[in-house]
Amino acid sequence: MPETAKARDGAANFDTFRLRNFAARLVAIGEAEIHAKPIAMADLAAAIAETPKAVVFQDAGPEHFEIVAAAGGSRRRLAEALGVSERDAGREYLDRLGKPQPVIEVASDVAPVHQVVRQGADVDLTRLPFHLQHELDGGVYISASIDYAVDPATGKRNVGCRRLMLRSRDTMRANLTDASDLKLMYLECLKRRERLPVSYVIGSHPLDYLAATQKQPVDEFALVGTVRGEPVPMVRGVTNGIHVPADAEAVIEGYFDELGYREMEGPYGEFYGYYGSMHVDPVFHATAITMRRDAMFQTVLHAGRFVGRMDSANLASLNAEVNAWRALRAVGIEPVAINFVLASNGRQHCRVSLKRGVPGVARLAIATLFALPTVKHAFIVDEDVDVFSDEEVEWAMATRFSAERDIVVSTGQRGFYADPMADKHGLVAKAGFDCTAPFDPSDKIEYRRAVAPKASTGMLSNRGVAEALQTRPMHFGELVAALGSADGREIALALDVLREQDLVTRLGNGEWALKEKK
Repeated sequence: MPETAKARDGAANFDTFRLRNFAARLVAIGEAEIHAKPIAMADLAAAIAETPKAVVFQDAGPEHFEIVAAAGGSRRRLAEALGVSERDAGREYLDRLGKPQPVIEVASDVAPVHQVVRQGADVDLTRLPFHLQHELDGGVYISASIDYAVDPATGKRNVGCRRLMLRSRDTMRANLTDASDLKLMYLECLKRRERLPVSYVIGSHPLDYLAATQKQPVDEFALVGTVRGEPVPMVRGVTNGIHVPADAEAVIEGYFDELGYREMEGPYGEFYGYYGSMHVDPVFHATAITMRRDAMFQTVLHAGRFVGRMDSANLASLNAEVNAWRALRAVGIEPVAINFVLASNGRQHCRVSLKRGVPGVARLAIATLFALPTVKHAFIVDEDVDVFSDEEVEWAMATRFSAERDIVVSTGQRGFYADPMADKHGLVAKAGFDCTAPFDPSDKIEYRRAVAPKASTGMLSNRGVAEALQTRPMHFGELVAALGSADGREIALALDVLREQDLVTRLGNGEWALKEKK
C-alpha cells in the first residue's frame, strides 16, 4: 500500500508548479500570446488553432473565464517546465525518473485548490469551461483533465489523462474504452457492483501531464512529484477521499457508477489528426467541484492540421524519447541524441544519431526500436547529423541512404492503437532507414561534409607557407589557420610562388604538400 507523509506546517510549496505562474512565464519568454478581448466559448478552438503559440484568454464566455491553451504545445515550453534547454529536455526527464520523490499530504484548510468548495445541490458542471473543440465532435468537452484514482481492491494509485464530455449539470461522459489501468480498475469494480471514485484535475503544470502519460510500474501519485523533481503536496477529496495535487487550479470529484457501459461518447478529434469514432462508455457523477478563488482553467490543442502543435504530440514525444533511451542502452547502444518527430504525433517517427562504431549497430538500433509499440518508422543517422533538424535528416536521406541496401521492413507488427493504416487485426508494417555513412576505409574528399571554416584568430605566425608545410600536408584552410591569416589571399600568392619554383604539389584530397627533393 503506497504511503503518504503528512506535511510539516508551512513546508508545502504551492507556487512553483502552479499553472497560472507557468502561463505567465510563457508570456514572458514569448511562447504565449495574450487574448484580452472577450471571446465566445464556441470561438476558442479556432483562436487556439490559428497560432503556434500558447494562448492566455483573459475573458472567455459569459463567466469571464481565464483559460490557458496549449501550455504544453511545444518542446520549448516543456523544456521551460523542466528548467533546461530544448536539447537537454529528454536527458533531464530521464534523470528525474531515476530519482523517486514521495507524496506529502496537506490539510484541506491550507490547500489552494480547496479555497472554493461546491458540493451537493451546488454542483453545476455548466459553470465550467466545456467547449466545442472540433467541428464534428459529439458535444462540448474539457480536454485538459488529469484523473486521479485508487483501486478499491488493491490500493494501487493511478494517474492518467481523460477527456470529459458534458452530459448534465452533475454528470459527464469520459473515454474508458481504450486500454488503460483506469479501465481495468472500473471493470473489476463492475464485477463487484461497486462504484469507482475518481477525481479530475483541470489546470495542471505541464510536468504533471508528463507524469500522467508516462507508464511506470510505480506509485503514480508519487510519479507526479518525481517528474517535478520534488515531493508533490496532495490534499484528500472532500467527497470521495481521493488525493489530488493541492496546488491545482480546479478539481471535479465524483465516481463512475456501477451500471457499466451504456451511453455513446464521441466522436472526438484525436491525436492522429482524424476523428475517433463513437463508443459506449460509463457515466461519471460529480459530487463536488473545488477550485482556487482565482482559478485559471486549461484546454489543449488535441487535433487539427498542425499535429506538431498539439499538447499530446509534445508530451508523447518526450515520453517516447525516454523509452527509446532506455531500450537502446539495454542493448549496449548509447545514442548521441533522439528525436521523436512531432508531426508523427510525437510517437511514430523516431530519429536517432549514433557515434561511429562498428558495422551493424544501426541495424541493431532499428530492431530495438521496432520492439517499442509506438515506433512505426526509425531513422538512424551519424552524430554529425542533427536529429532535430528536418533539413539535416533530409540531407542524410538523400546522400547516405540507398534503398536496396539500407531499408529494413518488418511486416505483421502490432500497430500503435488507433493507427488508421493498421489492418483489421491491428497489424502494420514497420520500416527502418539506415542513413549512416557507409563503412568504407577510404577517406575521399567526396565523402566529407562541406562546412564553413572556423573563425580566424587573426594572430599571425612568424612561419612562412613552406615552413608550415614541412610539418605535414595541409588543406588551404588549415594553412590559413596555422599561419593565423585573417585574409588568405596572401597565402594563395605564396603558394603560387612555390608552384612556379616546382616546390609544391597537390594530394588526392586537395591538400597542398611540399615535393620530395630529388
